[in-house]
Amino acid sequence: MVGLIAVSLTQQGLLALSQSEVEEIAKQTTVKIIRIDGNNPGTGAIVQKQKYIFKGQEGYLYTVLTNCHVFLNSKFCDQENKPTSEPMPNSTGYRVETSDRQQYISEISSVKIHPNADLAIFKFFSTIEYETVRIGNAEQLSASSKVYVFGWAVPSKTSRDRRARFFGPGNVLGTDRKAAGGYQIAHKLELLPGMSGGPLLHENGCLVGINGGGGKRDPNIQVIEFLSVPINLYASWQNIQVVDDCRATPLPDNNLFKTLRNLLEQGNWQQAEAETKKLMLRGTDQTYFNENIINNLSCSNLKIINRLWVQYSSGRFGFSVQGEIWKGVTNYKQFEERVGWRRGYEGPLTDPPNYSLEAKRGHLPSYKLLAASDFGTFLKQLEKCDALSFTDSVIIENIISSESEP
Repeated sequence: MVGLIAVSLTQQGLLALSQSEVEEIAKQTTVKIIRIDGNNPGTGAIVQKQKYIFKGQEGYLYTVLTNCHVFLNSKFCDQENKPTSEPMPNSTGYRVETSDRQQYISEISSVKIHPNADLAIFKFFSTIEYETVRIGNAEQLSASSKVYVFGWAVPSKTSRDRRARFFGPGNVLGTDRKAAGGYQIAHKLELLPGMSGGPLLHENGCLVGINGGGGKRDPNIQVIEFLSVPINLYASWQNIQVVDDCRATPLPDNNLFKTLRNLLEQGNWQQAEAETKKLMLRGTDQTYFNENIINNLSCSNLKIINRLWVQYSSGRFGFSVQGEIWKGVTNYKQFEERVGWRRGYEGPLTDPPNYSLEAKRGHLPSYKLLAASDFGTFLKQLEKCDALSFTDSVIIENIISSESEP
């Protein structure tokens, strides 16, 4: 059965991600760029990170990819790349805001611009680990390719603050290798002011372009086109490898989940539960959950955590397993009894929890993860993230139907 689940998980990675999953990737790997002088605010994608020690602190040095015109007047970012004596913005001229609303002033070098495209990179340092987006291959885009755009639009009549905008899916209208400024990709997904430098994402979560131009009607097809710079121009400029087959790209993964994966593989369920809590509280200064933290839990992280629990427990443990059980009860106490957290409907809690495969189905992660008063809020967040309708639910249901309650 473990083999069947592993195969199913592998096959899932070959399918297109859901719209909510792509949106979550965009949110986790995109930054809001804020010009301190108030001009030309933009968006950027976190494309690289490396471990770094800055002013005695261990952390990560991040590379952000955006448009050149976010920092300089567009006339200095044209396709001819005419040299200019105008200095690049200094390290205190802008700051970035990450997915957890932390803001950073870049203090590492200056902005670097692409030699012949409307692209620029800059770096910032943080002690917090953030996701990086996978670099796709824009040369494989076709008219049938579905893409999404994301960015931080400037305030409008209906919003006083910059607001995240996510549009798609939409199709690529065409490509033009000779387009000015490197804007070779045309699509009809709307780009609002402030979204310049934001990601053009393939339906499987790969970054295939940087948005920043267009909004004009093509007289030949009578469609308003919006433009993006293919990611390959960045990849060749910085000697970065692209992912040739974007279909094989799963949700973002890095060393963030390595410890949890190892603990689950070893069957160290108690430590895996502690690591799960640590991952879920990552980016906060809290040691316990509250409603605000739960409502802002990363959907992609919850799904990855759930997949690992389901896989390494052969379908016995995990949020989605608990979600299936929850559908068959009428209240929380009955749920506690069903998963073995409580001995009988009015009995005492099982203390400590049973950290073994001998535990009842759905027993782990246990009630130690979060308080009973937060369980309903947590279930709503899982439902919003589509984390209760696990793709391998058919396999899980087969396990459930073939077993009797211990």
